[in-house]
Amino acid sequence: MRIVLMQGGVETLDFFSRQLGDAFSAMGHTVFYHDLREGAPSAKHLKKFTRSGETVLFTFNFEGLEREEGLFSLREGYLWQQYKIPCFNLCVDHPYWYENRFSHLLEDEEHHPGTLTLYHHLSVDRNHERYLKGFYPEFRSAGFLPLAGTGATEVDHPAHTADRKTEILFTGHYTELPFFDASIHAINEEYAAFYMGIIDELIAEPKKTVEEVALAHVRRETGSDSIKELRLVLYKMLFVDLYVRNYFRGKAVQTLCDAGFPVTVIGKGWEKLPLKRKENLIIRPRTDSAGCLAALQEAKLSLNVLPWFKDGAHDRVWNSILNGAVCLTDPSTYLQEVLPDETGVRYFSLNTMESELPKLAEKLLSDPTLCEEIFERGRSVALQQHTWKQRAETLLHNFEEEIKCQS
Repeated sequence: MRIVLMQGGVETLDFFSRQLGDAFSAMGHTVFYHDLREGAPSAKHLKKFTRSGETVLFTFNFEGLEREEGLFSLREGYLWQQYKIPCFNLCVDHPYWYENRFSHLLEDEEHHPGTLTLYHHLSVDRNHERYLKGFYPEFRSAGFLPLAGTGATEVDHPAHTADRKTEILFTGHYTELPFFDASIHAINEEYAAFYMGIIDELIAEPKKTVEEVALAHVRRETGSDSIKELRLVLYKMLFVDLYVRNYFRGKAVQTLCDAGFPVTVIGKGWEKLPLKRKENLIIRPRTDSAGCLAALQEAKLSLNVLPWFKDGAHDRVWNSILNGAVCLTDPSTYLQEVLPDETGVRYFSLNTMESELPKLAEKLLSDPTLCEEIFERGRSVALQQHTWKQRAETLLHNFEEEIKCQS
């Protein structure tokens, strides 16, 4: 089989694609990396690589499906359609982040019928899949495929907990909450009160999804039940999603720092986090995905707050475990199914993190043997079921089934 992957977009997605590409190649398949930065010149090589009935596109977050130069023309539509190439797109965020992408594809379908026949949407959270089916019924769901992890090296066993230099590590950016004031107050104070009502409910009840709370408020205020109207409203409230993510992300780091634990962070914005004990926040320079994995190899504990995945998994969880760090994370329905507590992870509740997190950190950091036991249980699960190699195997089955359907 011939598999097209994207490069030259978001660094994290490039990294994921490379992990999958290495796995596909190791299984004997031929991989082509289309460079989005090169545009038409790379597309020229792509056309030579492509063979109808043997080729599929796998991409993340609609890369290659955004009317890019060399891949799309107003006259002929997408190259994928011209060559009858099935397109599998895994969105690492909630579908409401991509209302504009979905809308463009629907427009493209009007001008070039058959575009959507080739499109297969994959979701990293089962709630995302349910939302897609309910709010974008025009699109074909290819199911649920959680994110996976990568071990930074090929060593048989990561360094033992006692030998690691970093106590607690968080990899990811932080946006200070006042940044969102402009969006909250953009229209008038009545709208601001409406938005804050949604935010306040999500903070009080963080087990709920953003769409669950936001749609309930919208329907109560407007009485609207139009799918097209509601999905557009959610798209215009993305700042609500970002607000609650950063609220809890900041609170987790803040709680541990103010309780006396040194927390190392890799990412932008952390210098703006309000702290009582600023000396406990260690800000390291921003780095790429490989650099984050190397940092995890030095960490005893890896702190994680899920990006509002309530029924999925984030790669930070698997990366932590595969690189030898016990992951402190809020739970999701899916994570609790595949990783019981103390299987590579220790779960904490977003509601009660101020009392829970310091106790968990103290217990784990004072007992390296316990950390080793928790890590070992999680590592066996992650190695057997949650690397990009396993995701590649699942995808290949989907690719083969689609190719059969076409022939």
